[in-house]
Amino acid sequence: MRTITRVLVICSLTMVVVIGCEQQLTVQTAPIEFRVAATDRNPSACQRFDAALSRVHTFTRTGDTASVRSAGGVSSNMTQSSPGVFTTDFSIGGTTMRVVANTTTSPKSLDVTEPRLGCRWSAIAP
Repeated sequence: MRTITRVLVICSLTMVVVIGCEQQLTVQTAPIEFRVAATDRNPSACQRFDAALSRVHTFTRTGDTASVRSAGGVSSNMTQSSPGVFTTDFSIGGTTMRVVANTTTSPKSLDVTEPRLGCRWSAIAP
């Protein structure tokens, strides 16, 4: 009887560990809302993007991936470039923007850049 009891306890502990690992892989964090603003050094050519980018952007992390969605309907999946930092590229009017969300800092930040023109918008979580 004792041997059977010990085996059951070991199996139960093993199942808890496996279940705990599965839960960590599928954890979804609460969405974070950002409202980006242009930096004061943006060239005047960047102003055409201000209206689209000044809307709320919602960042949602799911495990090692994330997504960003703007109120204007732009949605993009993000990949983790380093722990807690997610990136993606998306286009507005034929211009490619790089989006970087950093969840390791306090407060969390979201940066949007267009390197060809030198445009930059940024936000921190409220």
